[in-house]
Amino acid sequence: MRSAQRYLKTVLAVVLAGGGAVSAPVQAVTLDFSAVLTNGTCTLSLDKSTLPLGVIAKSQLRPNQLVAPQPFTLSVQDCTGSAGGSLKPVVTITGTGTTQDSKWLFRNAGSAANTGILVIQSASVPDYGQPEVKNNSVISLANPGQIPVNQTFTFYAGASCGGGTGCAAVATGDVTATLMFEFVYQ
Repeated sequence: MRSAQRYLKTVLAVVLAGGGAVSAPVQAVTLDFSAVLTNGTCTLSLDKSTLPLGVIAKSQLRPNQLVAPQPFTLSVQDCTGSAGGSLKPVVTITGTGTTQDSKWLFRNAGSAANTGILVIQSASVPDYGQPEVKNNSVISLANPGQIPVNQTFTFYAGASCGGGTGCAAVATGDVTATLMFEFVYQ
């Protein structure tokens, strides 16, 4: 009887010890995902990379004037993407500057004091009183969900000191400004 008990204990010990080592086969399946993400874009180009305004005498900078306005053209072409969705294709215009006498003047750091570059979107030489392009201005290219067609936009840029306050304290020196045109969806 003792040998039978010893045998059962040994078998039970082997079964219990081996029970942790024996397991069912692991099964796994893989699901691969794929998608095509389209974020259509357009080719933006300017007809000039630099727009020199020439030498401007301090005496030419008078209140409420746009001095030496020069045209430049933004072209939006070869737009791609898929129609649909709720986002609107636009071009944003950004650049550093300041509001002076209620007009936004683009100007880089280090430019002559109280003078900047006034930019107005217009097909012909604009009047100072027309609405100016400001930092973060937006140009709509198409309705939401539509692919823009090829189009051009004409702007004029000229020197300005704003109104009476800014023009009273104009300093001499270089005036530079940098604008960035970026295609985005909003």
